[in-house]
Amino acid sequence: MVANVKVYLDDNVPEYMEGIKRCGSVISEDENGDKIKDHQELIDNTEYHSAEELIKDVANRLGVSPDIVEIIE
Repeated sequence: MVANVKVYLDDNVPEYMEGIKRCGSVISEDENGDKIKDHQELIDNTEYHSAEELIKDVANRLGVSPDIVEIIE
């Protein structure tokens, strides 16, 4: 069961796109913090204008609560 989802931001965003957030990697973890899956299917250059927008979309696409999605910068 997924207990936590960590979203690592793409650190290769061009300067002219400052303020835009993109997923660099998305990892789901169990309650012990062990990796369940690396969600490569979510790494598609989708651009988000806020952290909240990114969290809601990732949660929706994975079918989990937004409360367990964490952005790692």
